[in-house]
Amino acid sequence: MGEKVQRCRLCINDSRNPIISFDKAGYCNKCSWYLKEFDRNKLAEELVFAKSFIGKSDSKHDCIVGVSGGKDSTATLYMTMRLGFTPLAFSFDTGYYPKHIFARAKAVANLQKVAYERIDIRKYIRECDRKSYELMADLYDESESPKLSDKFRRLYQEEQRHDSPSCSHAIPFVRTCRLCRRVVIRAYYDQAIRHGVRLVILGMNEWAGKRMSAIRELKPYKDKPAVYVVHLPFLLQMKITDTKRILKRLGWRPPKGERLVESNSNSCLLARAASEKATRMLGFNPDTVRLAREVTVGFITRKQAALALSKPSEYRHSVREVLKNAKII
Repeated sequence: MGEKVQRCRLCINDSRNPIISFDKAGYCNKCSWYLKEFDRNKLAEELVFAKSFIGKSDSKHDCIVGVSGGKDSTATLYMTMRLGFTPLAFSFDTGYYPKHIFARAKAVANLQKVAYERIDIRKYIRECDRKSYELMADLYDESESPKLSDKFRRLYQEEQRHDSPSCSHAIPFVRTCRLCRRVVIRAYYDQAIRHGVRLVILGMNEWAGKRMSAIRELKPYKDKPAVYVVHLPFLLQMKITDTKRILKRLGWRPPKGERLVESNSNSCLLARAASEKATRMLGFNPDTVRLAREVTVGFITRKQAALALSKPSEYRHSVREVLKNAKII
């Protein structure tokens, strides 16, 4: 008989994930830390700090806002303007996002009368990143076996130490988002500086970095200013009901066949190509941790997160084919 699975009493993390542990009260290590460290007063101070950048920039915009056309970014763009900012909406193009993402993002920006840019960020891929993409394709080409399952689980734990944008190690990543993060964060900094702003605002309803914060500071150069990445829904402590009200006001509806809450494979072809095999080899869906955080902070329910993970992510293209089509390998 298989080992009994222990599930967190708050979120959807469970003991099948090797990076998850539990305290005596039955909370996973992520929730236990959140319940101990969360401080609304700190968020209030961070909101004051973020708003101090309103109207202060070297251009007609005072922040840039990531937009995909989905529920979170649509509501985030709306709330950014409600706070008094003059944003520029943008979408990063990695070469492996579905084409409809950009049309939807532009439509959302137009709906809210905000300027929009589609920015190709493949120029931020370093040789070590490109090698990591190649190693990822090799990994996902391997035939499924108990040995490969062990390899997936080992790499899943190891890659946590290599997802920093400053890391120059080339390793095969199991969770596609971790490798993408190395490229995207460097692009956030550079594009903010290029547009003369200091704030990058995102629709992520989870804490940033290793601190219980809604704001991540990016300062890769001593002689250049810092850029701040703001997780606005977490900063404002938004709930899914708040997002629904905004979407109703704007007339936004989920595209046909999509749920309001989806996994990453819905908006990323690389994640879609990897999802099913990763789930089989790991014994759990790699997007569980991300959705679990949204449950932890109270944005969505456990049922909504579980339903998002239950949707099949079958895709006829392999990881290698997606990366080749994106001209990355």
